[in-house]
Amino acid sequence: MSVIARSLALGAIVAGFGLSSLAVAQTCASPAVWAMDVSGNPALTGTTCGHETGIVGTCQTFTAPGAAYVVRINVIAPATFTDIAFTGGPGYTLAAYLVPEASGCNANAACTTTGDGTTHMLHADIPPGAYYLIITGADFDAPGSCGTFTAASDGFLPVTLQSFDVD
Repeated sequence: MSVIARSLALGAIVAGFGLSSLAVAQTCASPAVWAMDVSGNPALTGTTCGHETGIVGTCQTFTAPGAAYVVRINVIAPATFTDIAFTGGPGYTLAAYLVPEASGCNANAACTTTGDGTTHMLHADIPPGAYYLIITGADFDAPGSCGTFTAASDGFLPVTLQSFDVD
C-alpha cells in the first residue's frame, strides 16, 4: 500500500471516529452538558430523535411518546438566569420537564417545573440544585413522535464537576 493510500485510509478512520462521537445519544445514563456564557450563548439545539427511550413517565402525570434528549443542569443560589425558552421543530409538540437529579431521570418522579413551546421555565420556579432537563414530545403526541428543538437561556447554568482523578 502506498504512503498516499495509507494516509487516505488513516484519514477515513479518524474522520469516522469524529462522526461517531457526534452521534452519541443523550440519555439518563449519559446526559448532555449545556455550557454557555453569562449571556446564555450558545443556545442548546438538537433533536429528541434517537436519544433516551427509557422514559415511560414524567412528573408522575405525563408520558413521553417518543425519545427524549436529556441534559444535566446545575442551578446555583444567586440568580444566573431568569428563564429558559423552548422552540420545537416539526413532527412533534415539544415538552420539557425539570426533575431533581436526586429523584432519578426516568423514575417518574415529581417535576420541579415544566415548559413547552409557549411556556418558559422561570428561575423563580427552580430552587438551587442539580437537575435533569428532559426534552421530549407532549403526552398527547403520536407514539414515536420526535423532532428538533432549541432551548435558549438568558443567562448561564453552571456545569459542576462530575469526577476528578489524579494519576
